Amino acid sequence: MTRATANKKKEDILQKTLNLFLEKGYNATSTNDICAEASISKPTLYYYFKDKRHLFFSLHRKALDEVLNPYLKSAASIKNPEKRFAFMIQEYTKMVCRHPELRILIHDTLSIKDNDFVEIKKQWKKHYLLLCDTISALKSRSKMSTDLKASWVAMLLLGMVTWITYWFDYSRPDQIDEIAETALKIAQEGIGARNLPPIFKLMNHQW
Repeated sequence: MTRATANKKKEDILQKTLNLFLEKGYNATSTNDICAEASISKPTLYYYFKDKRHLFFSLHRKALDEVLNPYLKSAASIKNPEKRFAFMIQEYTKMVCRHPELRILIHDTLSIKDNDFVEIKKQWKKHYLLLCDTISALKSRSKMSTDLKASWVAMLLLGMVTWITYWFDYSRPDQIDEIAETALKIAQEGIGARNLPPIFKLMNHQW
């Protein structure tokens, strides 16, 4: 088997597994289900992945590399905290609306306790810390209510946006921009934002 063939097979198993996780949930999906969906034997499954947890970890690692980390890199490059705040709220909202797998990956990871997932959680914590630092910068510039605790605000806003994964209709991608703008408006008004940039189309904005 060539490396290209092996990589293609591995990607196929990951995609079929993700489909099952989205349909049934991580805990309710068995390795028998995965083998049946991917039309493979258990020895073949274990050739590529140690177990179901390793599959889940691989899916989460893939999401970090392809979705979260590029977003964080873009956010961190924005020096102005007002613009960074707007970018993070809108783009994170769009992210969770475009990637239904995040519902399973984020929420089910919270219940897994092992060293691999400690590293996964550290990556997500970078997201929280960047938003927290951004909010602290807004406070120091008197751009928001100074009596609000930055760490709590960051957690509440991230929780609000992440919860979208439970109610968003993924068959309606036409609603994503409007939901992102609504999330930003709620976030700005919730923190008592002062003189922040108006809601705008980030796709056309040059940072």
